[in-house]
Amino acid sequence: MESELRSLRAELALLERDNRRRLALFEQRLSALESQLQHASVEPKESLPKAATELEDALDLYMGTHPEASPASQQAQVQAAAVTATAAQASFTPKSSPAKPHRHSVPSRWIKEELPSLLEPALEPLNRIWEPLMGFYRRCQREGKAPVFFMTAAGILALVFGFAYLLQFSFNAYLGPAGKVTLGFLVAGATTFGGVTFSRRMPHMADYGSGLIALGVILLYLCGYFAGPYYQLVPIPIGVGLLVATTGLSYLLSLLFKTRVVSMVTLLGGASMPLVANHFDPSPVIYLSYLLALALAMLHLSRQIRWPQLAVVTMALSTGMFEFSISNLSEAAPTWGLLLILHGFFYGFAHYILGGLDAQGLNKKRLGIIAANLMLFIHASWLLAPSSTALGMVWLLNLLPWAAIALYSRRLFGYSGSGDSARSVLTIALLHGGLLAGLAILALCSPALLGIVWCLEGLLLIFLGAHFGLISVRSEGYMALFVAGLTMLWQALAWVASGVVAAPLLLSLNADAGWGNWLALCAAAFALTRLLRHCAQQLTAKERQLAILADNAFGLLLSASFLLSVGIFWPQGMWLLALLPMVFLIWRGQRTGSAFCEWLGLSHYLLLFVPMLASAFVVGNLHFYDQIPYGKIASVEAFLGLWLIAELYRRLDFACSPGQKTALWLRKLFYALLPVFFLPTVFYKASDYFTIAVWFSCGIALLLYTRLQMAHLKQELRILIPTASAIAVYGCLLQEFGGWQGKALEGLLLGLASFAGLLWLGHGLRRRAAGRHWRGVIHKALQPLFPLAFYYFAAVLFIMSYALSQGFTLSLLLTQLYFAGLFFTMPKLAPLRNQLTSFYRITLGLFELITLAQVIAVIDNASSAPLIAGYNLIAVGVVSLLVYHKSLATKAVWPKRRLLNLWQLHITTVVVYITLLSQLLNKMWLPAVSFALVVHATLLLFQTLRPDTQKLLRLSLLMYGVAALKIVLWDMQDFSLIQKIVVCMLVGLCMLGAAFQYQRHLSPQKLPG
Repeated sequence: MESELRSLRAELALLERDNRRRLALFEQRLSALESQLQHASVEPKESLPKAATELEDALDLYMGTHPEASPASQQAQVQAAAVTATAAQASFTPKSSPAKPHRHSVPSRWIKEELPSLLEPALEPLNRIWEPLMGFYRRCQREGKAPVFFMTAAGILALVFGFAYLLQFSFNAYLGPAGKVTLGFLVAGATTFGGVTFSRRMPHMADYGSGLIALGVILLYLCGYFAGPYYQLVPIPIGVGLLVATTGLSYLLSLLFKTRVVSMVTLLGGASMPLVANHFDPSPVIYLSYLLALALAMLHLSRQIRWPQLAVVTMALSTGMFEFSISNLSEAAPTWGLLLILHGFFYGFAHYILGGLDAQGLNKKRLGIIAANLMLFIHASWLLAPSSTALGMVWLLNLLPWAAIALYSRRLFGYSGSGDSARSVLTIALLHGGLLAGLAILALCSPALLGIVWCLEGLLLIFLGAHFGLISVRSEGYMALFVAGLTMLWQALAWVASGVVAAPLLLSLNADAGWGNWLALCAAAFALTRLLRHCAQQLTAKERQLAILADNAFGLLLSASFLLSVGIFWPQGMWLLALLPMVFLIWRGQRTGSAFCEWLGLSHYLLLFVPMLASAFVVGNLHFYDQIPYGKIASVEAFLGLWLIAELYRRLDFACSPGQKTALWLRKLFYALLPVFFLPTVFYKASDYFTIAVWFSCGIALLLYTRLQMAHLKQELRILIPTASAIAVYGCLLQEFGGWQGKALEGLLLGLASFAGLLWLGHGLRRRAAGRHWRGVIHKALQPLFPLAFYYFAAVLFIMSYALSQGFTLSLLLTQLYFAGLFFTMPKLAPLRNQLTSFYRITLGLFELITLAQVIAVIDNASSAPLIAGYNLIAVGVVSLLVYHKSLATKAVWPKRRLLNLWQLHITTVVVYITLLSQLLNKMWLPAVSFALVVHATLLLFQTLRPDTQKLLRLSLLMYGVAALKIVLWDMQDFSLIQKIVVCMLVGLCMLGAAFQYQRHLSPQKLPG
């Protein structure tokens, strides 16, 4: 002990003197740099990099060779010195422009931090030689003598190589294999002894002594190699003994002097030289046993010298060597011995990791060793196990040691029960046990039960992780549960897919393992939800989200399990009973506040369409009457389900529910479909009564709107009534011209009664409804449709008159009289006030149609032409009264259109009396037409005396001109002399009389003075 204390004191004194020397040198160089910058001996752009380089050299010389200095701290100090130099440069040269930063590629973290920490101890002995050499080179460079340095170095190297070749020649010429090996052992022993001497007697040269010891060990390994397989001077057992002895000696030396370089050489040489020398037989048992002993020794040494990098290298080297040793193993070779050796590696590294933990617990290096150790054990045992059952038993039996570690970690490692180290040991034990248990289950269990057992294991790990507060254990449990869920879900879906059959059955399921997986999934989701809810205070934010996800998954799996369970015993019932889980999920979603659960419940409504589509596929159509019973039940259920969902939301008062708006839309859809849901069946099976059924739909819609007063029902009612009217009229046309045998007349009369009832119920002839409230509701809803009633009455009048008389023109005339009567007698009725213009135009249009019918009858020389002419004269009178009669109704529709209507009336009247004269006069009808045109023009001329009809003068002159041209160019050609005399005298007398009367009635104010 006293000798060790003296050596330590000497080393400390040496280090102190060395640091003082370096500090003095650094201060000298810093002072020289400041003076150089003050005198501005060089330009700023050149002085700054040079100054930074000098400071870097000084800092490297001061801090770079300290045994405990890390590369990160050295780099930080160099950067600090560079910043100081930059600040100094900036203070002396304020006007200089800042240099642009040069971008360097950032090395990876491992190369930057881990690799230097691994290489630093191995290169430590060379620092004493390298630093003075680099200092000498930099000094020569500053003094401009760099070529001298290079030439000197080249000369020394040349001499070294020359002497080396001289020695090689001497050895080859004068020494045999035995002499060479003996001389090598002597040199190796002398080198090792020298290193030991340096380390013992000169503590300040301990690093140099460590290097000599490492060099001696390397030479011993090389000499053992040359003595054995290279020159074959000794038998194989003796060669193995030499290598083992060298390894043992180097281990003792590294343990005695606690040197890192020797320990690294021991590990690399001890592990690789036996394979290089090929001393072991083809069976890897002996070598792996030797490697196990070496690895355990290196782990012990790593803990003694407090160098964890040695354990990392040992783990990597052991993994590579073990995998290489068993890679070419024959199938017939026994493997139980190798499995035992593998367990030695596994638990040896585990003991190193779990023993000697500090207050911080596990660091990155230990975690890396843990992962590599576990992967080596799993992979190697999988390769070495003779069967899957044996492999599963091996993994399963390894649960016992890890369970013992988890229970007795305090006794095994001496950690306090509440410390971080004990928690780390417990975490590692549980993680290893859980993973090995899962792998054992994978190897031993049947595929059908694999997911269930994994699921139980995952829940157990989550419980243990929550109980002990270990998030890593809970994470492993989540992973196991996720894999188990995927496995069970895959098997369950495969079970469902195997049960798919043709329509209408669709699914034929059996109660086997697939059904059990569905139930197990549901139970696992429920158990996970309850477990996470019980441990809610210990959960992280992501785990709380996982709890919500598990709760939503439970709802989905519960519904699927229920429906599939029903499908086992009643295949069609699983679709028909979809409303039961729908109600439960909506209620549960509202209770738990889960929007997903609620929307999932609403989506169950779509399952009712599955049997409907299957039934339609079987029967070939979508008609309700032809569907199979299950299709009909599903249709009715889907229709009533619309009301059920809305009623459920209303009864349970889900005012703030996400599906509330959807429920309201479904309610509207239900009441919108209620009036018309039977119409497709009536149209398909009893089309003769379709015109009547549509009016019943209108009545149902009116009743629903009066009771519920929903806006969409009002819109539907306003659509249904015009549609029913059009269908009734179209039915009559189809019966008359298409040969349809339906109830057309009954539908038409029912529509007449319906409109009359609507006018009476809703007080349609008034501006406002009086009496009970429901009358006001009907009046407000049907107010835009009340005018439609009068048009429908006109259609009924036209159809009934045509049906009774078979006269198209008479029906037109009666319809014209109906509209003209409404125009003159009831213009103040509320629904007709906005329809006067339409009545006016319809009356004129019907007059045009009657005239056209008269023309067609005269051209075809029909027997009904005289009767049609009489109808047309009545129509002329009606239209003339409409155009010329001054009343409030006519004044309301006259503005901007009266002149156009007058022209239309008079031009059509010309056509009327032309056709009438052609019927009455066979030979003289052309002169009569000319005379009638003159009379008509004269009457128009007298109408121009009134201010409101003065613009008819153009029409009068036009008619005069047409009459004159007709007489001169047409009529005179065929007349005899007597006829010409008579015509000219009649026309002349008519014109003179007209002129006299026109001048007589002309206002004196308008005569020329």
